[in-house]
Amino acid sequence: MPTIRPPQSSVHTSRRNLNRLWFAQSTSLVGLQAGSVAVPLLAVDVLHANASQVALIGTLSTLPWLIAPVIGTIADRANRKRLLVVSHLGRALLWLSIPAAYLFGVLTLRQLWIVTAMVGVLSVVFGVGYRTFLPTIVPKADLGSANGKMGGTDAVARSAGPAFAGYLIQLIGTVWTILVQTVTSLLAGLSTATIRAEHVPPSRPDADQQSMRLVEWWKSIVDGFRCIYRIKPLRWLAIGETTYLFFFDVCFAIVVVFFRSDLGLSAAMIGVVFSAGSLGGILGATLANRLRARAGFDATVKTAAVLRGVGLAVLPLSLLVSGPAVIAVLIAGRAINACAWSVYEVLTDTYQQTNLPNNRRGSATAASLWLANGASTIGAATAALIATAVDTTVLVTAAGIGAAGAGFISLLVNTTTAHPSGSSDTE
Repeated sequence: MPTIRPPQSSVHTSRRNLNRLWFAQSTSLVGLQAGSVAVPLLAVDVLHANASQVALIGTLSTLPWLIAPVIGTIADRANRKRLLVVSHLGRALLWLSIPAAYLFGVLTLRQLWIVTAMVGVLSVVFGVGYRTFLPTIVPKADLGSANGKMGGTDAVARSAGPAFAGYLIQLIGTVWTILVQTVTSLLAGLSTATIRAEHVPPSRPDADQQSMRLVEWWKSIVDGFRCIYRIKPLRWLAIGETTYLFFFDVCFAIVVVFFRSDLGLSAAMIGVVFSAGSLGGILGATLANRLRARAGFDATVKTAAVLRGVGLAVLPLSLLVSGPAVIAVLIAGRAINACAWSVYEVLTDTYQQTNLPNNRRGSATAASLWLANGASTIGAATAALIATAVDTTVLVTAAGIGAAGAGFISLLVNTTTAHPSGSSDTE
């Protein structure tokens, strides 16, 4: 009897769609990572912002995650591909407004804050939409390798984006470097638009697809949080991620100020630190599934959770050395953080995608991201509030220690007794 194989056309379509989503994610993330250097330096060098005002940029970029549950509910009902296209093209227009305003002499910090917040809203759409769209175009058996590929892209973007931005800032200035984000967002939108994926709304026999009542939307949002809570591994992963991201954003809301003011690094060197350190993320994404196969999911995730915090704690040690050793310490700390974070994200994203039902994937994913990015917002806001009263070095050091400590929450994760669906380890 001949072996039954998937139609070649189906395999080809799946591979083509993944490649186009991968390209869209790649270009978009390069722009976002370039912006992580360009936007704060634009505030400092052109608009003469202080540490608190720079930290406010980080706060406003993450504040829109408070509406993530609503976006997740929409993603469970709307065309997810269309949501991604809108998020990319919308961000392209918003970034374009910054050099346009500068050209006419009307650029202000207030506009920078508004653009950051609005881009943040569209980033929520992208973050939820991408994670819920991927399982609809890739077979479940291939999700691990697909997430590894996407995680590698994220690591490459973290590596190339800041360095590219740093050198481009040296060459043409911070304002015109923002155009990189416009171009990359535009390319990402066009690539996503070419994905051929049929939109099949999740079936909901107890709800009218055409007219959702407010109570049904609220129930969907609550159900998303219930999904995360009832699957124990996802519950503890969410708590650990939430705690870690609070301390991470306390650190990264002011880390550019730390590099610039405390260490005296140039824009180009700041880019080098981010980029060279982020090469560790490429290694982590590449090795994530191999490490899981060798050591198991639990052991790999727990180790990665602790090490990514340790990487942040290494950064302030650069003050104890001098000369080239300063850059070496910073790169080492960033490399440890990025490598461990890539391993963690590839494995936890795959675990979550394979354990959540399609008709709750959007709301549950959004619930998880809401918790994590809500903590990011609070962390950035905390940095903004106390940056003028607490020395930058002290704040970065405390945040690094807190991030390392947060990794130990992952010790409570146990998936070894759970069925792949998560049903045997739920409450």
